[in-house]
Amino acid sequence: MSALWAVALIMLLSGGAKLRSREDVGAVFTRLKVPRPLAAPWLARAFPWLELLLGAALLLPFPALRPLTGAAAVALFTAFLVLVGRAKDDGVSCGCFGEASAAPISRWTIVRNVLFLALATMALVEGIASLRAHDAVAWLPLTAFGSGAWAWALLVALILAAAAFLVGRESVPPADGAEASPAGSVPAEPEGGDGPERHPIPAAVVASGSSFRTLHDLVAEGAVVALRLSPGCGSCSTVIARLPEYVDRLGPVRARVLVPRYGSTEAHAPHLGAIPADLVLEDPAAGACQALGLRSFPSAVLLGTDGLTAGGPVSGADAVLDFLDEIAEIMATELPAAPAQDTPAPTDRLQGGDPQ
Repeated sequence: MSALWAVALIMLLSGGAKLRSREDVGAVFTRLKVPRPLAAPWLARAFPWLELLLGAALLLPFPALRPLTGAAAVALFTAFLVLVGRAKDDGVSCGCFGEASAAPISRWTIVRNVLFLALATMALVEGIASLRAHDAVAWLPLTAFGSGAWAWALLVALILAAAAFLVGRESVPPADGAEASPAGSVPAEPEGGDGPERHPIPAAVVASGSSFRTLHDLVAEGAVVALRLSPGCGSCSTVIARLPEYVDRLGPVRARVLVPRYGSTEAHAPHLGAIPADLVLEDPAAGACQALGLRSFPSAVLLGTDGLTAGGPVSGADAVLDFLDEIAEIMATELPAAPAQDTPAPTDRLQGGDPQ
């Protein structure tokens, strides 16, 4: 395996995945804090096409072009490594391979990008070697290495396999519908046949300070709309700005923001930005988010008091705001009648699972 071909494969897969993704690349640039001169909207829109162009250029049989494309790949993967390294503790996803890269950036993301950079560096070496080897076959870059080509190819293949394993480790399988479904849950039959699909709430653990409790304990105190937000996510900013408004409008339904936490609280305190601290529940290793189907930023799901989800999950800023408005309208309709009933009507409605 040639390193030039390996890097070309990565570029083509990355660019193609971004084009197929429903997520705006501009939002990825925002949450990774790409420097302003490089984060122009036109450049964000063109970026997947530039990746595809670089991938195609790496495959061209022109020895004089290979050092240039190799150097471009080194520069690009160096920038990627710096960006994901800075965003490691922000709880954001890198979007490197579109919607499949929805897992928050972790140390494994950094290791994966180090491997990518190693392959890009080897591609540059190949380009320089093939330029100097006048008897090399244009289509076969490794002929420039003579008898050592097999060892080089084996090393490239091993690095590429390790990188592919890490890509798969952080990938989220595509959902059948537009929204993701909670992992490992069994769909419950909607009441009346026209409500949302309901899923058992997973027994995941969340934390508030040094106090840990399960999601089941959380909903035992009342219905909860769980949100996955990050101050480093550009599309989350609209939702975050309106959180105080929704806290007042949702009535007995409590809004809680699940913030992924990795390692100890002292070593990896989450960055909250403008997210109100009293709404935050820390999510160790993002286990609750993944189990609830909250695999992207922003996203939300409604948890009923009967141990089942009562709506969602939904993702995207507009969808989350519409979802919160819908719940708020139900609360505004039913709250006036609550004092005349033995059990608060909004809670009964959420137990029925129909936030329509």
